Amino acid sequence: VQDLVKGENGLLFTYGVTGSGKTHTMQGSLEDGGIMNRVIDVVFNSIKEVQTRKFRVVPDRLNGFEIVSDAEAAQCRQTEMINNMKNGKSRKANSSNPDLSGRIIEDHKLSIDEDYQYAMFISYVEVYNNYIYDLLDNPEKDIVTGKPKLLSKALREDSYRNMFVGGVTEVECKTPEEALQAYFKGQKQRKVAQTVLNLQSSRSHSIFNIRLASIPYDHLGEDIMTDPSVMTISQLALVDLAGSEKTSRTGNVGERLQEASKINQSLMTLRSCIEILRENQQTGGNKMVPFRDSRLTHLFRNYFEGEGKVKMIVCVNPRVGDFDENVNVMKFAELTQEVEIERPQVVRFDLGMTPGRRRGNQLYREAMKRVESEGVNIQDEEEKPLLYILSNEWPSLELTQCDEEDTLPNLISFLKKRLETRRALLQDSEENHAKFRSLLVKQEEELILLRSQNATLTSQIEAERRKSATLEKRLSNAETANKSLNEKVVTLKDTKVLLENDLDEMELLLNAEQKDKIRAKQKYRQKYISAKEKLEHEHHRINHMKSLKERENKEKMKEKLEELNQMVLGSNYVEENQENVENGARVASARAKFTVSDPDLTVGQDRLSRRRSRSPLKASSSDPRLSLNPNTAAAAPGSARKPSVPAVSNARHRRSRSAGADTWLEHRPLHTVPLDTILQPSPLKQRRKSVGKIEEKDLINSKVNKYLLTTQNQLDDGEMETRLYKGNVIPTSSGGRQVVLNDVEVLHQESPDGGKASSPKKRSFEEYRGISDRIADLQVRCGQAIEGNPLTPALTRSKAKRSRI
Repeated sequence: VQDLVKGENGLLFTYGVTGSGKTHTMQGSLEDGGIMNRVIDVVFNSIKEVQTRKFRVVPDRLNGFEIVSDAEAAQCRQTEMINNMKNGKSRKANSSNPDLSGRIIEDHKLSIDEDYQYAMFISYVEVYNNYIYDLLDNPEKDIVTGKPKLLSKALREDSYRNMFVGGVTEVECKTPEEALQAYFKGQKQRKVAQTVLNLQSSRSHSIFNIRLASIPYDHLGEDIMTDPSVMTISQLALVDLAGSEKTSRTGNVGERLQEASKINQSLMTLRSCIEILRENQQTGGNKMVPFRDSRLTHLFRNYFEGEGKVKMIVCVNPRVGDFDENVNVMKFAELTQEVEIERPQVVRFDLGMTPGRRRGNQLYREAMKRVESEGVNIQDEEEKPLLYILSNEWPSLELTQCDEEDTLPNLISFLKKRLETRRALLQDSEENHAKFRSLLVKQEEELILLRSQNATLTSQIEAERRKSATLEKRLSNAETANKSLNEKVVTLKDTKVLLENDLDEMELLLNAEQKDKIRAKQKYRQKYISAKEKLEHEHHRINHMKSLKERENKEKMKEKLEELNQMVLGSNYVEENQENVENGARVASARAKFTVSDPDLTVGQDRLSRRRSRSPLKASSSDPRLSLNPNTAAAAPGSARKPSVPAVSNARHRRSRSAGADTWLEHRPLHTVPLDTILQPSPLKQRRKSVGKIEEKDLINSKVNKYLLTTQNQLDDGEMETRLYKGNVIPTSSGGRQVVLNDVEVLHQESPDGGKASSPKKRSFEEYRGISDRIADLQVRCGQAIEGNPLTPALTRSKAKRSRI
């Protein structure tokens, strides 16, 4: 900024990845202004008292300015005022723009040359998809879409080979508020979109350009000079570069993807220009810098050629995901620090005018006004001779005669008189100096006192002004809140009226519904009484039928148990010479056969079937070994019975051997009890998959065609029995899979003597009595299973692959 007010150019841009805070660094907030806000405040704080009147300096549309007369400027100001009145604009800012009343103002001030007047101009452009748009321009209607659209601008080169945007809008600003209003106007037209990494991601490079025109005063210090050649133009470009993006992280598609591509391309061009400048610096070569590859670098070509200072602000986000991109940013920043460009020394043209002429002219005018206020007319008074004169004219020193003696004594007397006069004048001057000094000290004391009073009053006025502004803001907020509350009251009143009407209607409906409820209650009470009587009668009838059915089932069960008892007693007498262990095994086998309801166990089945048709004995669902096979239990051996339902699977299904080896699904418990036997169930050598709990996906797998279930049970004598159930996994008609068990392998241990010390050829009374007790226990348990009580599965000992009786 110091270089800007001194007439030098500057470029400041922010660089970093997307979402690293570049826009916030440049713009900031109202409470904590960014770089742009602070630059505007500092510039206006410095040139506030030496600004030109508006429209005295106007752009010539060719990257220069023209100086017009005061009369033309006054006419332009009047025209602007009339246009504002016609458009209905007020002094207040646009309501859509942020309220600048609470903005924190930067109070820093720079020293400037007071013999110049300054005019500040603002322009705001963006580089979007490698096209330049003027954000302060009014959008025009698109002939294709019919929507307002900004027209792209072209780059131009002036007579001094400086690059500029042709036809760009430059707004003359006299206060910081006007400059910020122009910036907010441009922000509304800037391209901003939402990405995965940033809620408001800049989709273009924005360039906020500040141009300062400095015009010197004339030799009298009264007005600026009208010659444009003596005018100095300096500019400061504040550039907010769009961040580099990776598509894999931002998730951009479509238009966002095209924007990201153009952004990355322009940033790569900027990096290439810096790298080539560094290479030329190191090698002393003259390699061409590709400024024209991008509009961004082409616009700032003069800066990279040494006509102005270039500064870069690196923005870094400490997020872990941005580490790799931040490393590239820091490397580029390190590279830019090493670039040095030979910049020509700018020599400001010296006009040969007296420095401080503006201040001297002001003091002269103030003195003249003070004298005129005292009633002295300086123009009518005659010119007075000087007050301090040492003597009259010198005497003649010409010698006419060689013996003339009067000339020298006259000269001596004249000099003595001149010395006395000089001494008197010096004494009088010292006295006047002392008086003036005392008067000056007095005036200075009064001035210091007045300044302190002025500072106190100024601070009080400023405090009162701030207090007034705060009160006005609170009043405005209170009025807004009051207006909102009044609107709410009106809305609530209307709602109250509507609710009261609805309440009246609901009360009428409620009264009618209550009457209907009373009638319905009486009606349903009669129906309830009649239905209750009917249900009680039906309940009695059902209980009677149920008791008859239970009695019939008990009779059937008794007959079945008698037949079983006869079978067991008959087998015991035939096998008297076998061991007691084999007797227990036969009873257990008979009990197991009875459990699965094998129709071959019945004696005199033909006779019983002729007496009455009886349904087969149903097994308990609590024991898996008591489950029935519908194909074997429903029909007697040798009888051919057609199924009553459509077939869902083929029990004889065999997989083609060309399909490869079998794949087993091994279903085994999570924890098995070690057997410590020589014969062990060895693991399958074929391909297999072991699971502890079968899920749907295990059976749906088309590669599985064999099933193996491993169980371990404890027998009555405490021995451990291991069973391996094998089966095929076949497809069904509904698209599912079915397991059909076809083989069982049993592994258990027995004692050589059967576990008893008595002779195996004779039966004791106690052993026979034990068999009877077992049969009685079997009867009780079978009776419980038939009556619907839970049945504990019988633990039996049998050999593998027994043939059916």
